Amino acid sequence: MARLAPLLRRVRSAGVPAGQGVNVVAFSGGVDSSLVAALVQEAFPANALACIGVSPALARRQLIRAREVARHIGIRLEEVRTGEGGDQQYVANAGDACYHCKTHLYSSLAAVREHAIAGTGGDAEVRLFNGTNGDDLKDPTRLGLVAASEWSVASPLDALTKDEVRAAAQEFDLPNSFDAASPCLRSRLAIGVEATERHLARTEAAEQAVAAELAGAGCNERTNMRVRTLPGDAVMIEVDNHLVDALDAVLARSRAEGEGLFWTIRRLGFLGSDVGVRAFKSGSVSKKLQKAQRA
Repeated sequence: MARLAPLLRRVRSAGVPAGQGVNVVAFSGGVDSSLVAALVQEAFPANALACIGVSPALARRQLIRAREVARHIGIRLEEVRTGEGGDQQYVANAGDACYHCKTHLYSSLAAVREHAIAGTGGDAEVRLFNGTNGDDLKDPTRLGLVAASEWSVASPLDALTKDEVRAAAQEFDLPNSFDAASPCLRSRLAIGVEATERHLARTEAAEQAVAAELAGAGCNERTNMRVRTLPGDAVMIEVDNHLVDALDAVLARSRAEGEGLFWTIRRLGFLGSDVGVRAFKSGSVSKKLQKAQRA
């Protein structure tokens, strides 16, 4: 528990004692926010609350995983509808969608906290926590961090690398300690591809189809896999390097037979070009944004 002691001290110093308010974790079911949820639950078992924003950008499998992890931790989970889909600046996906999304999320959490402290006379304090880690702070495209600072959100993992977060999560015996990162579906859309419900839904459906097809080859929660939606209804599937050849073979066979995965993806509306496959690249969309920002 050597890694956890200093983290628990940070959480206790930032949080609100029982009887004085509530501690709310912006929860996604990913390893970062799960570790924070476990720390907050450990430090404040009587007044800890995890909240997950539910919208078309949240994949169903991620919501199910979040529920499983929250039950494992023992923290109460609130599922909150967020309204970023009605924000044209978010839908435009011009490079700052993360900021607008997180602004809506923290606004929704503010409403949750009002509900959580109802009946306390209105004097209770609320503290918001998130799972931002030290590696996140090095990424200039993570504009959601700006929203977090505007809402005074505590980030107890901000001095840890992702690997250190996973090691600490393992000490808590979290079931998702080594799950692959699973950011929101909007992150699969290339800059300029509108974050409409249709685009998000077909991206999720395509990923479900790819995962089902590769299940026999070992595709699971630890596998990195993304369906990148590109301009002009083009698509690029990214998988861990050891699965690239298997997926290429599946798509070639499907295309020749006139049924299967290739045609499933076509029917979802990805008609702009061939169905491409390449090795997974973390943050490939954000890297393009950084290049555009430097140009």
